[in-house]
Amino acid sequence: GTFTCPPLQPFTDYSVTISLPPSTILFTWLVRTEETVPDKPEKLWLDPSTGSLRWKALPSCKGEIIGYQLNITARKAHDGSFLEFKQVLVNQSVTQYMPSHQMPGSKYTVTVQGLTVAGAGAASLLEFRSYVSGNG
Repeated sequence: GTFTCPPLQPFTDYSVTISLPPSTILFTWLVRTEETVPDKPEKLWLDPSTGSLRWKALPSCKGEIIGYQLNITARKAHDGSFLEFKQVLVNQSVTQYMPSHQMPGSKYTVTVQGLTVAGAGAASLLEFRSYVSGNG
């Protein structure tokens, strides 16, 4: 016969046992469901005291977190024209990143995504203007 379970959680251990009453176990199977992409990182912010980007570490509910991907785009604040793009990968223990030199009068768009073996999850987004002021 066939038995269907309600939706199982990703990256979770389950024990399947087939038994006959009162106490005869015919079959036991331990199985772990596959990993999926992680949720969106929470609380992405720019630490004003250090200028570093920070985010809350993701739990390994949907898969083992193997790292984070940051995409950083810089544009001129006054007309939105493209200045630079940088993609950074950090390991799972890192929850902050210090962007390299910030250009005065620039607007930055940053996304952070958690990574599992299943791929990148949804992105948290932060936009900010350079904290360095320029003369002119």
